This record gives sequence, C-alpha cells and structure tokens, in this order.
Amino acid sequence: MKQDQTKITPIHHLHAASHKSAGRKAAGLLAGIISSFVLASTCVAADRQDTSASARYEYERSLCNKGQTNQAKETCLREAGAAKQQARQGALTTLSEDQLQRNRESRCDAHPAADREYCLQRMRGAGTQSGNAQSGGISRELTVPVKPPQ
Repeated sequence: MKQDQTKITPIHHLHAASHKSAGRKAAGLLAGIISSFVLASTCVAADRQDTSASARYEYERSLCNKGQTNQAKETCLREAGAAKQQARQGALTTLSEDQLQRNRESRCDAHPAADREYCLQRMRGAGTQSGNAQSGGISRELTVPVKPPQ
C-alpha cells in the first residue's frame, strides 16, 4: 500500500512566512510612496524654476522694449533670452559676495603698481561712489593728499 506523501506544515510556520511577506510588501509600498514624493518635489521645483525664469525674462524683455537698459534693444533681448535658457538649465547662478569682491579687486590688476593700492581701496569701499551699471557705469573716487616735492 502506498502512503500519502502530503506534508503538513505547522500553523506557526505559515504565520511567520506571512509576516515576512507582509513586511516586504510594506517596505516596497513605503519605498514607492517616498519615490513619488521625491518625483513630485522635483517636478514642482522644476516648474517653479521655469515659471521664475519666464517671469524674469518677461520683466527683462519689458525693460529692453522700453529702452530702460544700457544696451541696444536687439542685444538686450538676446541677452534676456540667453539668461532665460541658462536659468531653465540650472546654469544661471548668482555669485556670492566674496566672488563679487574678488571680481572687483581683479580689475585693479590692469593698473600700474603705484596706482593698484588706491584702486583696491576704492573697490573695498573707500572714497565716494556714484552711478550704477544701468546708467552706464559706477564711478569711484578716492581723494589722497600728496605732499609736494621739496
């Protein structure tokens, strides 16, 4: 006579296996939810960046069309379009104050050594300043007393 080969699994083994499966499913669900939030955040940030770039472009374009820049209209519109494209690609950045200061000071390299120190003083805020980039330039003036030759 042939015996039945059916294996009986105790209930506690089935219960442990179902907990492992439920844990895996929960972990997978949690990972999916987190991924969805990350994707949604990225999309919102990209949308904000695109909206911000478009708003900035429209503002700059209006200044170009009104002649309120120090550039020819065609140049101004081309620059505004290029800035919008760079902003959309995330390549348009604002320099830190330290970087801007280094740029200001590097302009003094063109001066002869005798005048370079006075230039650096002007770039660091000594003296007076008038004008702005929109009006065509910034004029910095430093008055230095000089002893007459004896």
